[in-house]
Amino acid sequence: MGAAFSTAMFSIAFLVVAGLLKMLASQIEAGQSRRNPTFGIRSKATMASDEAWIAAHEASVSILKGTAVLLLSCTAVLWVLFAILPKDDDSVPVIFFSGLGFTGVLVTLLMRMYFKADAVAASIHG
Repeated sequence: MGAAFSTAMFSIAFLVVAGLLKMLASQIEAGQSRRNPTFGIRSKATMASDEAWIAAHEASVSILKGTAVLLLSCTAVLWVLFAILPKDDDSVPVIFFSGLGFTGVLVTLLMRMYFKADAVAASIHG
């Protein structure tokens, strides 16, 4: 039961985040991303002007899309692990720490994207 729960919870979280990242990337590519206080890369530099917002988000599209694909891959890996591991309590740490590791990679990629976007936005007004 614990392995199934861990797999399901990480999968749900990864799929939701992947969907949000893909949605943001699609809005940026369609030219529909506008400066706002709730959705997007918000820093002092990106919020300074519409020009900075657009430039920062356009610079981050490839990382957004790549991270979304990576999250889908991580979800698949978790389900493969769940399928091949024995269905007992010994499987829980393997799945949990795999999911935790994937989460660490996600956070690292999103931080890289944030700092790249912030630098682009800062260069507009710097």
